Amino acid sequence: MKAEVLEEVKKEIKKMLDAGFIRPCRYAEWISNVVPVEKKDGRWRVAIDFRNLNSATPKDEYPMPVAETLINAAAGHKILSFMDGNAGYNQIFMAPEDIHKTAFRVPGSVGLFEYVVMTFGLKNAGATYQRDMNYIFHDLIGKLVEIYINDVVVKSVATDGHLEDLRRVLDRTRKFGLRMNPKKCAFGVTAGQFLGFLVHERGIEIGLKSQEAVRTMKPPTTKKELQCLIGKINFVRSPISDSIEDATELRLWSLEKIKENKAKVARAYNKKVKPKEFQVGDLVWEAVLPLGTRDKEYGKWSPNWHGPYKVVQVLKGNAYMLEMLDGVKFPVAVNGQHLKKYFPSMWDDGQ
Repeated sequence: MKAEVLEEVKKEIKKMLDAGFIRPCRYAEWISNVVPVEKKDGRWRVAIDFRNLNSATPKDEYPMPVAETLINAAAGHKILSFMDGNAGYNQIFMAPEDIHKTAFRVPGSVGLFEYVVMTFGLKNAGATYQRDMNYIFHDLIGKLVEIYINDVVVKSVATDGHLEDLRRVLDRTRKFGLRMNPKKCAFGVTAGQFLGFLVHERGIEIGLKSQEAVRTMKPPTTKKELQCLIGKINFVRSPISDSIEDATELRLWSLEKIKENKAKVARAYNKKVKPKEFQVGDLVWEAVLPLGTRDKEYGKWSPNWHGPYKVVQVLKGNAYMLEMLDGVKFPVAVNGQHLKKYFPSMWDDGQ
């Protein structure tokens, strides 16, 4: 770790110590490593690599809300307020018997520490936070507020009633000691970013960052890049398909681009694929359906190879006339893609 980065890590460790988020650890069961991450504003966040701990942790199957449903529910309201939890996960205390499992080592002879509060990177942190938020706002969710983990939006159909709606939500946060980050809050606005989309009274729009990404994206050149593009298009179009007419034009353009790029990838692939060619007199296997056996190449649906058969005539279009070893000819030609060459083994002569 670079010296300047280590200094920033030490500062963050001191801040967390002073805030009571962590404490020195004496008896550790799991020891994780520090991963410093630079934020957009130039500051550093100290993340912990909990992969080994998470692999041994049972998953919390608490049902998480569907992002698309929340986005649609937040849209169509005249006035909105957006709030974000201040160090959201750190507002929940760890169970005393599990504190020692969060131990992490800080390089530079700083020491060994453990988390007193829940932190980012733990396997079930998101589900735990969502469970608590649902408990706190259970009677307001769907009516006045929509919540996805630490993202909160207060919605009102009329301007006059928004202050009262906001007061009810803030009273609830005060009652349970829930803190919000004022730098990430916006109160009494007509539009705002929620889960990556711009929501307002007229419906849903794609965020400015997403629009810029679509305008500047390059066409895919490989199958993997094409699959990545399709996934991104599906993410963008699904929440807005029924809410905004402008999305129709974007979807049609995207689908057309996908077709063009599929054809481009197929042409590039076909140029490199050489069809199998056989000569008269070659012995070949024939792939016959139904499929039965299994092998690594074809997986569950692997063919039964019958034969060997002898090639007696080569036709156009990579087709071949075959005959059995006893001289019985096939009534129809066989496509070369269903054939593979037969190589006699040393055991054939002894049979």
